[in-house]
Amino acid sequence: MPQTPDTRNITLEQMRAFVAVAHSRSFQKAGQKLCRSQSAVTQSVKKLEDLLNSTLVERGNGHTFGLTAAGERLLPQIEDMLVRVDALLRAACQPELRGRITVGIPPSFSTVELQAAMARLLALNPNLQIGVLSAMSADIDRMLVEGRLDVALINQYRFDSSHAPDGIFEVLAQQPLHWVSGSPVDIGPAAPVPLVTYSEGSPWRAATLEALDAAGRAYEFAYECASYESLCSSVLAGFGITALPEWDTGGRFVVLDGKGNLPPLPQVRTVLKTATSSPVLQQFCEFIIQLPFFKNLRAQG
Repeated sequence: MPQTPDTRNITLEQMRAFVAVAHSRSFQKAGQKLCRSQSAVTQSVKKLEDLLNSTLVERGNGHTFGLTAAGERLLPQIEDMLVRVDALLRAACQPELRGRITVGIPPSFSTVELQAAMARLLALNPNLQIGVLSAMSADIDRMLVEGRLDVALINQYRFDSSHAPDGIFEVLAQQPLHWVSGSPVDIGPAAPVPLVTYSEGSPWRAATLEALDAAGRAYEFAYECASYESLCSSVLAGFGITALPEWDTGGRFVVLDGKGNLPPLPQVRTVLKTATSSPVLQQFCEFIIQLPFFKNLRAQG
């Protein structure tokens, strides 16, 4: 009969050591990141494994090979616990957030983690209201300038770092676009590319069309939409192919880069912008910037 894990003695230090090792794939690099010795990090992870009665990190002959299945399963849960603790500590050290913040987000990435994070923030700050508006990046940028939004998450493929002098600007994530499909496809060099794409105003659409036009490659619109889930489901259903950064693929698609005479695609990124700054906005933006989803993407970049 499996032994019940002893969770009473698990420490934040042990969890942070495991998360650092998980992302750096190295005890030495994790120690450098945490300003601790390699042996101290190793001992912390080993203690956590002992308390959980489970091996989390694959290692042997002094090398780290990655996470075990148990490690992969527990990593998001441990990260979520650390985010909650960090939010609690920040809330204890800072005044309660009050008022209303309106946030614009593009439809081109899953908002599950963002929604959960905002729910936690609201629970810690009952006098705060958050309004979320989903629109294409071009529209979000315009609404920020018009004063209709307080915070904007904007996708870019032409990297415009301009922002209001008194505002906040932060690059949340940056990756290359990839050609993807729902299953292996063979598009002949003379055949038009069956394109599944977002509606006008999406930088992913603009980057895709620009790359195809520059390569002299014919294409036809097989499906156009303003929804991330609609775009994904239409690609998986076989309507055509699309271009997505890795953070949007979720391991669900076949990558077609370098196949079918498809042109290379540019780097893209998501940035956070505000038109003004205040203690409330600064605290809210820092909360978004420090979300594990964005922190992990920046570490990968």
